[in-house]
Amino acid sequence: MESRTNHFQQKETQRSLRQLTSSAPHSRSHTNINKPSLHLPSEIIVHILEYVPRNSTSQPTLHACALVSRLWYSATIPFLYHSPHIKGKSFQQFVRTVCPSINAHIRKSELAEFVRVLDMGNLVHDGSRSLTARLLGRVKGHLEVFVAPQASFAINSLAALSKCTHLRHLDLSLISESLRLPDLFRSISSLSALQSLHFPRSSRNDKEVDLYKATWPPIIQSVHVAGGIPDETLPYLYDAPLSLTHLTIEHCPTLHPAELLTFLDYYGERLTYLKISYHIPILAPRSLDRIPEKLPNIRHLSLAIDYMSAEFFTIGVKTHHESVLEILELDSSETVARNDVTSDLIWGAVGGGLGRLRKVRVHQRLGWTETAEGRADLKDLSELLEALAREDEEAGINVRDRVDGKLDAGVWVFDG
Repeated sequence: MESRTNHFQQKETQRSLRQLTSSAPHSRSHTNINKPSLHLPSEIIVHILEYVPRNSTSQPTLHACALVSRLWYSATIPFLYHSPHIKGKSFQQFVRTVCPSINAHIRKSELAEFVRVLDMGNLVHDGSRSLTARLLGRVKGHLEVFVAPQASFAINSLAALSKCTHLRHLDLSLISESLRLPDLFRSISSLSALQSLHFPRSSRNDKEVDLYKATWPPIIQSVHVAGGIPDETLPYLYDAPLSLTHLTIEHCPTLHPAELLTFLDYYGERLTYLKISYHIPILAPRSLDRIPEKLPNIRHLSLAIDYMSAEFFTIGVKTHHESVLEILELDSSETVARNDVTSDLIWGAVGGGLGRLRKVRVHQRLGWTETAEGRADLKDLSELLEALAREDEEAGINVRDRVDGKLDAGVWVFDG
């Protein structure tokens, strides 16, 4: 048995040698055996790594690159820890690497300074509230994006959050803990770089606190309001800086329509982007028909037809108001009956009060593509919008997509 094994090993060795000799140059003067390995400058390696996409599937690739050599390790580590994709077991490994000790003055990890994006949205019962606070304290130096976990973010994390001074995007929409709004605003008031904020889905306010004295980050641009927030939340927005131009309101079953419409009357001139979903059952039908008139500078509008009628598309003609709206997205609930909002109304609006409209996205629930006639109407509308966009381009207006360079105009049907 042993002789047969040795014979087999000899055969494998001979086969490997033949492969080596067949692939090697025939001339001895061209042999590469004694040549030193190719040395790439670190700048070239970094340039190569920039082509690796930053998503969950690229982490094994970056990990393999870090194992090539010391030089590759030094160049790859910033990419590997820039935006780690963590969930389940990988989260525990990440924590042991970035903050191995509870004592902040012992075994401080240098890898924490590479973390720019910390997305804990996939975590439910992993970790604890104290662990989240400790993790924020370790990565606070250069953190730019933070998505809070559902169960392990609480008031004890706000102190560490307030020290993340480079934070640009803060998403607290998933957390189940009910935070006091005054506590939250005291924490984010020091975040001078913050541009986007997703409110917690359940917030509360003390009656004795003056709602109109909240201190906002100075350059906040986008606010996302969702969940079971009370009407007391909207007054905080009244004192927001002029930089706030994007507002999203969705999944708010307790938000009173009078508070919403009053706010739009007060703040409407600042907004260039507004999204109101169909998950606001208290909002009455036809209550959003005058949105184009209330928001004179709106350029991107996403609404549910549950709260619209044909009046929305004709209000501009009746009031002689020329809207600057460029992108319109229409959605609906699954239970709403098909109303009088049809693609024909958009045709008329483009020639009237919505003359700047160039891009339309409609949900398939609207039923505009269920018949051959409906699909043909949408195709004709898309061609009209594309033709108007080409006229804009000839006039020197940029209507091309910044990424692929294609004409950013037409009609799209989505189902997400």
